[in-house]
Amino acid sequence: MRRVFTAEESGLTRSTLRWGERQRKWVRLERGIYLEGDDPPTQVDRERAHVLAASTVARGTLAGVLHGLDSVTLDGRPTREHPPPSERIQTIGNIACADGFTTLIDLAAVLDDILWERALESALRKGLLSLQELETVLPELSRARTPGTTRIRRVLALRPAGAPATESLLETLMVQLARDIPGLPPPVRQYTVYDEPGEFVARVDLCWPELGLFIELDGQHHPGQPVYDARRETAVVAATGWLVGRFTWYEVVQIPRSTARRLAALVEQARRRPLPQSA
Repeated sequence: MRRVFTAEESGLTRSTLRWGERQRKWVRLERGIYLEGDDPPTQVDRERAHVLAASTVARGTLAGVLHGLDSVTLDGRPTREHPPPSERIQTIGNIACADGFTTLIDLAAVLDDILWERALESALRKGLLSLQELETVLPELSRARTPGTTRIRRVLALRPAGAPATESLLETLMVQLARDIPGLPPPVRQYTVYDEPGEFVARVDLCWPELGLFIELDGQHHPGQPVYDARRETAVVAATGWLVGRFTWYEVVQIPRSTARRLAALVEQARRRPLPQSA
């Protein structure tokens, strides 16, 4: 993310700042606010500049973008006038920003359930907050009639007790897609497989041990990754006798309906066959 800075922070004279503009070393966004580089500023750049110029705190979707939360984009709403308590403010780059906990509460008022769940899982993955923090504050939010409180309760109710955060946006998307399968319970996340002697075999992305079915998700591959994944999948099948479904980013994101049908067919196949004894 390109650096946004104030004239005061730079320590440069006005003439030097004007020279830098002419040389396209930076762009002036607002009075006394500059953006490094000469590429056209993005909306995120402009909103960061506004936060600096107003000496305020980034909140809502801007804070969500700065924290890098999944599926959060700018909604064009101005940053809230009132900053959160000082202990709930952190600095990202040189921008004052609401912390992850406050940002998730703010986002619950402006995102739908699906998008807020994706933001939540990424915040948990990044360690920006804990489920206990959310659950503890819910009664207070309800008493204060805080917008989005009902949404927080609905989404938390969908999470199996003790479930870890998903390890990627793709995994979150697959968890959400699996809810479209009638009668299918939530998958177990990051399940560790052991062989009969009790030796570690692998950890699978998502699975239903009661069905003898596990899911592997293909995200971005690194050199040697396909070979490693194939060997791991073979080892899991050999140790458990389970069925496996492998799904790509394209399948989950671009063709979710046909992917849901494919998953439903795997579930039906798993239900029809006897559960392997090794499971």
